[in-house]
Amino acid sequence: MNMKIAAIIAAVAIPNMASAVSVTGNASVQIQTAITASQTQQMNFGTVAPAATAGVVTLTPAGQTSSPTLATYGTPAAGQFTITAQPSTALNVTFADGTVTNGANTMTVDTFTSTSTPASNTTDASGNLALNVGANLNVGANQAAGTYNGNYTVTVNY
Repeated sequence: MNMKIAAIIAAVAIPNMASAVSVTGNASVQIQTAITASQTQQMNFGTVAPAATAGVVTLTPAGQTSSPTLATYGTPAAGQFTITAQPSTALNVTFADGTVTNGANTMTVDTFTSTSTPASNTTDASGNLALNVGANLNVGANQAAGTYNGNYTVTVNY
Protein backbone atom coordinates (compact mmCIF):
# COMPACT_ATOMS: atom_id res chain seq x y z
CA MET A 1 0.00 0.00 0.00
CA ASN A 2 1.19 3.45 -0.80
CA MET A 3 2.37 5.41 2.27
CA LYS A 4 0.32 8.44 1.35
CA ILE A 5 -2.86 6.40 1.09
CA ALA A 6 -2.12 4.67 4.40
CA ALA A 7 -1.61 8.05 6.10
CA ILE A 8 -4.92 9.35 4.75
CA ILE A 9 -6.77 6.22 5.87
CA ALA A 10 -5.18 6.46 9.34
CA ALA A 11 -6.12 10.15 9.63
CA VAL A 12 -9.73 9.43 8.69
CA ALA A 13 -10.01 6.38 10.96
CA ILE A 14 -8.75 8.13 14.13
CA PRO A 15 -11.48 10.30 15.67
CA ASN A 16 -10.62 13.79 16.81
CA MET A 17 -10.46 14.19 20.54
CA ALA A 18 -13.33 16.52 21.57
CA SER A 19 -12.99 18.75 24.57
CA ALA A 20 -15.54 18.29 27.41
CA VAL A 21 -16.87 20.66 30.04
CA SER A 22 -19.01 20.18 33.14
CA VAL A 23 -21.04 22.91 34.75
CA THR A 24 -23.09 22.91 37.93
CA GLY A 25 -26.65 24.27 37.63
CA ASN A 26 -28.60 25.84 40.45
CA ALA A 27 -32.18 24.98 41.45
CA SER A 28 -34.67 26.48 43.89
CA VAL A 29 -38.25 26.01 44.98
CA GLN A 30 -40.67 27.69 47.35
CA ILE A 31 -43.15 25.40 49.07
CA GLN A 32 -46.40 27.20 49.81
CA THR A 33 -48.47 26.60 52.88
CA ALA A 34 -51.18 24.01 52.22
CA ILE A 35 -54.64 25.54 51.93
CA THR A 36 -57.20 24.54 54.54
CA ALA A 37 -60.84 25.58 54.62
CA SER A 38 -63.71 24.94 56.98
CA GLN A 39 -67.32 26.05 57.07
CA THR A 40 -68.09 28.13 60.15
CA GLN A 41 -71.72 28.93 59.32
CA GLN A 42 -74.20 27.12 57.10
CA MET A 43 -75.93 29.06 54.32
CA ASN A 44 -79.61 29.54 55.22
CA PHE A 45 -82.20 31.19 52.97
CA GLY A 46 -84.62 31.59 55.91
CA THR A 47 -88.27 30.85 55.20
CA VAL A 48 -89.82 31.25 51.75
CA ALA A 49 -93.51 31.33 50.85
CA PRO A 50 -93.87 29.68 47.41
CA ALA A 51 -96.15 31.11 44.73
CA ALA A 52 -98.02 29.84 41.70
CA THR A 53 -95.06 30.88 39.55
CA ALA A 54 -91.39 30.04 39.98
CA GLY A 55 -89.12 32.61 41.58
CA VAL A 56 -85.63 33.32 42.81
CA VAL A 57 -84.53 34.19 46.33
CA THR A 58 -81.21 36.04 46.52
CA LEU A 59 -79.11 35.70 49.67
CA THR A 60 -76.35 38.30 49.95
CA PRO A 61 -72.94 37.68 51.55
CA ALA A 62 -74.21 39.97 54.34
CA GLY A 63 -76.96 37.43 55.11
CA GLN A 64 -79.99 39.30 53.74
CA THR A 65 -82.60 37.83 51.40
CA SER A 66 -84.71 39.42 48.71
CA SER A 67 -87.03 38.28 45.97
CA PRO A 68 -89.08 40.22 43.45
CA THR A 69 -91.85 37.58 43.47
CA LEU A 70 -91.63 35.51 46.67
CA ALA A 71 -92.15 36.41 50.31
CA THR A 72 -89.11 35.73 52.49
CA TYR A 73 -88.80 35.98 56.25
CA GLY A 74 -87.18 34.22 59.18
CA THR A 75 -83.50 34.30 60.00
CA PRO A 76 -81.36 33.96 56.86
CA ALA A 77 -77.58 33.61 57.10
CA ALA A 78 -74.78 33.77 54.57
CA GLY A 79 -72.43 30.82 54.38
CA GLN A 80 -69.18 31.52 56.19
CA PHE A 81 -65.80 29.88 55.75
CA THR A 82 -62.40 30.23 57.38
CA ILE A 83 -59.49 29.67 55.03
CA THR A 84 -55.79 29.45 55.85
CA ALA A 85 -53.03 29.58 53.26
CA GLN A 86 -49.74 31.29 52.44
CA PRO A 87 -49.62 34.70 54.21
CA SER A 88 -50.43 37.82 52.15
CA THR A 89 -51.36 35.79 49.07
CA ALA A 90 -54.26 36.19 46.63
CA LEU A 91 -56.44 33.10 46.37
CA ASN A 92 -58.75 31.99 43.59
CA VAL A 93 -62.20 31.09 44.97
CA THR A 94 -64.79 29.37 42.76
CA PHE A 95 -68.17 27.80 43.40
CA ALA A 96 -70.04 24.84 41.93
CA ASP A 97 -73.83 24.91 41.85
CA GLY A 98 -75.59 22.92 44.50
CA THR A 99 -79.00 21.52 45.27
CA VAL A 100 -81.21 21.32 48.31
CA THR A 101 -83.69 18.48 48.60
CA ASN A 102 -86.66 17.32 50.60
CA GLY A 103 -87.45 13.79 49.52
CA ALA A 104 -88.02 13.88 45.76
CA ASN A 105 -88.35 17.68 45.76
CA THR A 106 -85.29 19.73 44.80
CA MET A 107 -84.18 23.32 44.28
CA THR A 108 -80.96 24.59 42.71
CA VAL A 109 -78.52 26.91 44.48
CA ASP A 110 -76.42 28.95 42.03
CA THR A 111 -75.10 32.41 41.05
CA PHE A 112 -72.76 32.67 44.03
CA THR A 113 -71.38 35.93 45.39
CA SER A 114 -68.81 36.39 48.11
CA THR A 115 -66.96 38.92 50.19
CA SER A 116 -63.79 38.33 52.12
CA THR A 117 -61.81 39.81 54.96
CA PRO A 118 -59.21 40.92 54.04
CA ALA A 119 -60.67 42.10 50.73
CA SER A 120 -59.96 40.63 47.28
CA ASN A 121 -59.56 37.07 48.59
CA THR A 122 -56.05 37.85 49.84
CA THR A 123 -54.90 36.26 53.07
CA ASP A 124 -53.70 38.48 55.90
CA ALA A 125 -50.14 38.51 57.25
CA SER A 126 -50.95 35.38 59.28
CA GLY A 127 -52.41 33.53 56.26
CA ASN A 128 -56.08 33.82 57.29
CA LEU A 129 -59.09 34.71 55.17
CA ALA A 130 -62.74 34.92 56.25
CA LEU A 131 -65.18 34.34 53.39
CA ASN A 132 -68.93 35.13 53.38
CA VAL A 133 -71.00 33.49 50.65
CA GLY A 134 -74.41 34.30 49.20
CA ALA A 135 -76.28 32.72 46.29
CA ASN A 136 -79.59 32.39 44.49
CA LEU A 137 -82.19 29.78 45.44
CA ASN A 138 -84.38 28.77 42.49
CA VAL A 139 -87.85 28.03 43.88
CA GLY A 140 -90.25 26.14 41.67
CA ALA A 141 -93.90 27.04 41.10
CA ASN A 142 -95.93 25.75 44.06
CA GLN A 143 -92.73 24.30 45.58
CA ALA A 144 -93.62 21.54 48.05
CA ALA A 145 -93.49 22.56 51.72
CA GLY A 146 -90.83 21.14 54.02
CA THR A 147 -87.26 21.58 55.18
CA TYR A 148 -84.72 21.32 52.37
CA ASN A 149 -81.05 20.49 52.91
CA GLY A 150 -78.16 20.08 50.52
CA ASN A 151 -74.75 21.34 49.61
CA TYR A 152 -72.57 23.26 47.20
CA THR A 153 -68.84 23.24 46.58
CA VAL A 154 -66.31 25.98 47.28
CA THR A 155 -62.89 25.49 45.69
CA VAL A 156 -59.91 27.53 46.83
CA ASN A 157 -56.51 27.47 45.14
CA TYR A 158 -53.40 29.57 44.59
